[in-house]
Amino acid sequence: MKNSEKTIYNFLLKLTDVFVESKTASELSDNLKNAFAAFIDVKEFKIFLFDEILNSLKDFTKPWEVLKKNYQANILNSYFCSFKYNTTDYIKEKDVLVFPVYEASKLKGIVYINGEIKNRAVLETTPLISKQLSFAMGNLKNSEEMMLQSKFHKTMRNIAKIIETQYELNYIMPVLGEMIDGFISEHLIYVFLKTAKKKSYKLVWPNKCSDDRIFDFLSVINPKSTAILEDEGRIGIFPLFCGGKIFGAIAAKSQSEKLSDKDTDYLIEIAKQASTTVERASSYMKILEHATIDALTGLNNRHQFHTRLYSEIANAKRQKTSLCCIMTDIDFFKSVNDTYGHAVGDCVLKTVAKTIKKELREYDIPSRYGGEEFTILLPNTSIEEATLVAERLRTQIEKKKINIEDYRIDNVSSISVTISIGVSQFNNKMKEPEELYRSADSALYQAKESGRNRVIVAEA
Repeated sequence: MKNSEKTIYNFLLKLTDVFVESKTASELSDNLKNAFAAFIDVKEFKIFLFDEILNSLKDFTKPWEVLKKNYQANILNSYFCSFKYNTTDYIKEKDVLVFPVYEASKLKGIVYINGEIKNRAVLETTPLISKQLSFAMGNLKNSEEMMLQSKFHKTMRNIAKIIETQYELNYIMPVLGEMIDGFISEHLIYVFLKTAKKKSYKLVWPNKCSDDRIFDFLSVINPKSTAILEDEGRIGIFPLFCGGKIFGAIAAKSQSEKLSDKDTDYLIEIAKQASTTVERASSYMKILEHATIDALTGLNNRHQFHTRLYSEIANAKRQKTSLCCIMTDIDFFKSVNDTYGHAVGDCVLKTVAKTIKKELREYDIPSRYGGEEFTILLPNTSIEEATLVAERLRTQIEKKKINIEDYRIDNVSSISVTISIGVSQFNNKMKEPEELYRSADSALYQAKESGRNRVIVAEA
C-alpha cells in the first residue's frame, strides 16, 4: 500500500471513530476538525445547516445564533447555492474547501473549511465523508431528541415534587423558573405572579425582564388560554391556573427565531404540571394552616416560629432574662439543587435540621423559616453563649459528610455544605418582636456578603 493510500485509509478509520464516539454537535464538529488537521492547516471549521423556514444557514453547533448578514450572504450565495444547482462533490478555491451534506438525497447543508491544504488526497474523500456525516448527524438528532424527552419527563417529575419541601408561592415560583430554564436553556424564561389586586403581574423569576412588551402581552391571557404567541412567534405566554382562575404565567422569549412547535407543546404541558402542583400546594396550605411542624425537617414551621417568638419575648420581659435568636441558611444551596437535583437538596435540608436539633438544648426552639433558612430561639442565653452555640453549629455542619449514595449521582457518595449565621439579642430598644429576628437576619446577610461559612453578631 502506497503512503498516500495508507494515509487516506488511516484518515477514514479515524473518521469512523469520530462518527461513533461524538455524542453532541460540538463534539462532532471539534473531532472532525481535528481529523482534518492531518491534511489541512485548519484556521476555521464550520458545519452549516439550511433552515427552510428562515431561508438562511445556521451554525450546526449553535443553531440559536443568527449569523452576521455579510458572512451569511457570502456562505449562502457562494457555496450552498452552488451545490443546490450543481452536483459537484466539492468546491476548492484558494484556502477554502467546501463540500455538501445531504439528507435522503436532499441538500441539507455544507462543511466549510478555511485553511491551507497540505495533502490534496483529502479531496478524494469528500463524497464518502459527506454520506457518513449525514448518517452521523441523523443519529445525533435522534439521540438528542431522546435526551430531550428524558429531560422533559425529569423536569415534570421535579415540578410535581416541589410541594414535598415547600408550600408557599413565593418559594415555589422561583424554583419553577429555575427548573424550566434548565430544560429550555436556549430561550429566555420568565415567571410571573398576579398582584394582590389581580389586575397586573409582577416578575418573580429571574430578577429582571429585558423586554417590557411581555408585560403588555400578559394582559391578553384569559381563563380559556393555553398559550399565546406574540412577536411573530418569538414570545410565548403560558398561563398558570389554580381553582379555574389565573394566578400567574410563564413567558418564553426566543433569542433568534420563533418558538418551535415542540417548544410550545413542552411549555404548555409544563404550565399544566406547574398549575397542578400549585393547586395541590394550595390544598396542603389549607390543611396545614393550624399545623406547627415542617413536614420535611420535623422542626417547627414558620407559623409556629412566630407564635413562639411572641411567647418567648413576653417571658423574657416578664422574667427579665436574656433571649437570643440565630438565623442561618445553607451556603450555595441553589447549586446543590442544580448539580445533584432537588431530592439531594431535600436530603441536605434534613441533615442540617437533624444536626441543628442535636446540638441544642431541649428548651431551645429550632424552626425551618423557609427554603434553606433556619431560625433558632435561645431562651435564658446571653449573646456570648449564643455566639458559641452558633460557632459550634457552623463547625459541625462544615465537618459533616452527607451520604447521597442512594441517589446514584455519578459515583458521588457524599457531599459537604457550609452555613452562614447571624446572631442577635433582644433588648429594650426593640419595639416589635419581629425586630429580634430581623436583626439576626441582617447579621446573616453580612455573613454571606463577607465570604459565607462564618458567624456575625448583630450590633446591639
